[in-house]
Amino acid sequence: MKVGAERFLRRLYDLKYLVGDKWTLAILVTLSDGPMRRVEILSTINSYSIGEEWSDKHAILHDSMLARTLKKMTEEGLLARERDMETFPPKVFYSLNQEALEFLELADPFIDWAEAHTELIAQAQAYSRRRGRDVGTLTGIEELDSGGIDDDEDDGD
Repeated sequence: MKVGAERFLRRLYDLKYLVGDKWTLAILVTLSDGPMRRVEILSTINSYSIGEEWSDKHAILHDSMLARTLKKMTEEGLLARERDMETFPPKVFYSLNQEALEFLELADPFIDWAEAHTELIAQAQAYSRRRGRDVGTLTGIEELDSGGIDDDEDDGD
């Protein structure tokens, strides 16, 4: 293993676990224009077509899932939650913290890479649709192991 490879891999997994669940990226992008209330976040995200290229199912974010995800992201430090006590009932607004904004700005080169490699993305999407929705996640690894791929065939020795 080359020097720094383990550190590099650990940081990639840190990023995956930080933003890798189903709704985190959608919430980050939705809040990138500024603070919003939960109902606004919900309607905005549900107006997007997210994941249709990867699955035959249309992803719909439900209010209960949004509430749990907002709480998780707030506790992780990605979001700020502010209550406007001047109104009754108080209005709650969510916004990105500075690190989350920086993350989105730094994601631009990855978007450029994805747009430059649309054939690879399309191939992975087709595979995901054929094999089921868990492929590409840690739980989908077992499917790959039982999918007839023999490690000995792949060694190239």
